Amino acid sequence: MAKARAGFHGPYGSGINQLVKGMGGAEYIASLLTGYTGNEKEEAGVTLYENTAFPGGWISMAPPLAGEDVEFDDGHSNELHHEAQDVAAFLMWAAEPKMMARQHSGFLGVLFLAVLSVLLYLTNKRIWAPIKKAAKS
Repeated sequence: MAKARAGFHGPYGSGINQLVKGMGGAEYIASLLTGYTGNEKEEAGVTLYENTAFPGGWISMAPPLAGEDVEFDDGHSNELHHEAQDVAAFLMWAAEPKMMARQHSGFLGVLFLAVLSVLLYLTNKRIWAPIKKAAKS
């Protein structure tokens, strides 16, 4: 396993995380899913599909979404653009399912440190105020 990983020059981790973050995030995935123009060409026995979001303009992956493939229970629009956003959001969540909890914890940590800094500043002022007043006199 270590030889295979070394051969691909990659670290441990889930492949989906590296795929989503390495490609440019959920926005790139959504634009890739909606960027098909409908043009096809065959090159060296492989069918290529034109995609405006893909570097080079041609990709060998056929369009995975057609639009209006599913019906949502809540009445959400099932156009191609919305389906692509849903797929990209799911892939982003699958890449980092604990991201929201981590961001919430980070926000609480920064908030705690800000309140603590204000309290320490006020305490410092109160402790040293009589000494500074005596030094001025």
